[in-house]
Order: sequence, then structure tokens, then C-alpha cells
Amino acid sequence: MYEGLLIILVPMFVGYAVKTQNQAILHALGRLTMVLLYMILFSMGFSLGQLNDLAQQLPQIGVYALTFILFTQGFNFIGLLVYDKLHPQPLKHHAEKMPSRRRILPDSLKLCTVVAIGFFVGWLMKGHFALSHNTTTYVLVVMIFCVGVQLRNNGISMRAVFFNKRGLTMGVIFMLTSLLGGIVGAQVLSVPVVQGLAVSSGFGWYSLSSVTLSNAWGPIWGSIAFFNDLSRELISLFIIPLFMQNYRSTAVGFAGATALDVTLPIIQKAGGMEVLPLAFSFGFITNITPPILLMLFTSSPL
Repeated sequence: MYEGLLIILVPMFVGYAVKTQNQAILHALGRLTMVLLYMILFSMGFSLGQLNDLAQQLPQIGVYALTFILFTQGFNFIGLLVYDKLHPQPLKHHAEKMPSRRRILPDSLKLCTVVAIGFFVGWLMKGHFALSHNTTTYVLVVMIFCVGVQLRNNGISMRAVFFNKRGLTMGVIFMLTSLLGGIVGAQVLSVPVVQGLAVSSGFGWYSLSSVTLSNAWGPIWGSIAFFNDLSRELISLFIIPLFMQNYRSTAVGFAGATALDVTLPIIQKAGGMEVLPLAFSFGFITNITPPILLMLFTSSPL
């Protein structure tokens, strides 16, 4: 367990210690992160394509993923909406023109395509070639280092993170409702609770959750985690503009870890500058905690 935590946390904090204002370096790190993400997803698809009883496993992946999506994201939505109702804070301005979803959806679909290509190649190479078990771990370490550098140099001060009461409260609500959803999902599917907790701990960070669960329990669970977390990003494209005006915590919080990267432009457009400190605080928390929770649960006995 401790070795796994070090593999995840050390590159994160080493990266966070790197301070640079060089935009060319930050841009290059952003591009490198995407390349590494594609490598991880290809590897996951490749491993999935080499399973012997694949035809029997695909329906299971779909049912399990949909079940966890329903309970984790459903409980997130309910918990954050109740918080907004009890502590309302509507926007002080009208939303700006939103970015077209047609420009954003293809990026998410590309990720699924990379998994599909990896799956097809893995199926063709079955019995002839297999990836090393540690391949994705090495790639993940480099990617987490890059994410750490980006977090440090994203204009997020520690004061903005830890003194934003609403962001901290949202983070607690989000994590508790996610874990509750994982427990309920595990009970419904009759799988070990620790596996449900692990699936629900990605918080939208699909590259991390898919690799961690693949390494722990095989590509089937990695695929379940991937689709569970990727769906959050897709659904957020509709939740954010729909709820931002009167329910800012629901709009920002539903995005999970993506509130600090993929969905941040949508959050800014829908809520303006006044919601950015909230997104930074909440997004920072939901990016720091998944590595710890994922390694904790995947290292626990079933």
C-alpha cells in the first residue's frame, strides 16, 4: 500500500514544487499530458482486447459502469443540490455566451476511440505480444508529475484553496456522496464494497482511476472506472450551464476533478469570474484526494 501511495504522491508533490512562468514550458507539459493520457488509454484497451472470455465480459462492464454512474453521480447531484437549497448563492451576473458543445464533445469521443483502437490491436496481437505490467505505471508517474506542475502554475494560491469555505464544504459533500454511491452500487451488484469505493474515488480523473484499478484487479475494472469517470465529463457539459445561474455548487461540484481542467472554460463562461475561486478550491481538493483514496482502496483486501 505505502509503495503504491509513494508512486502516486511523490511525482504529484515533486511536480507541485516546480514553479515556472514560462508559458512555452507549461504549454509543452499540457501537450505531453495529453500524449501520455492517450498512451494510458491505448494500453488499457490493449489489455482488454487480450482477455480470453471477452464476449462474456463486455455486458458486465456496461452494467457495472451504468450502475456506478447512476449511484455516484446521482448522489453527488442530490447532495450538492440540497446544499444549494439550504445555502443559496445565485450569480450576480448573467452568463456569457457558452462554448459550443459540438467543439467539446469530440475531445471526449477521441478518448473512447483511443481505447477502441487499443482494444482492436490487443485482440489482433493476442498470443503474439503482451505489454509489460509496469508500462502504464511508468507512464502514469510522468503524467502525474506534469499535472502537479500545472496545478502549481495555474494561478491557484493556497489561500484561495483553503480559505474558500464553500469550496471546502462542497469538496466534503462531493467525496462523501461519491463514496456512498460506491457502497450502494457495490451492494446492488453484489461485489466487494472496497471495489465500489475504488470505482467511486476517481472523481472524474479517468486516466488515474482506470490505470490504478487495471493494475489492481485487471482491465475489466479499469474499463468500468474509465467509463464511470468519463461520463461525468460528458454530463457536466449540460449540467454546468443549466444549473449555474441559481445552483452554482451543483454546477461546479458535479464536474468533480474536471472542474480544474476540461470543464473549467465552461464553468468560467457560465458563471463568470466570480465562480473561479470556488472552482479552483473545489477542483484542487478533488485532484489531490483521488490518488490517496484509490491507492488506499485498491491496496485493501477484498
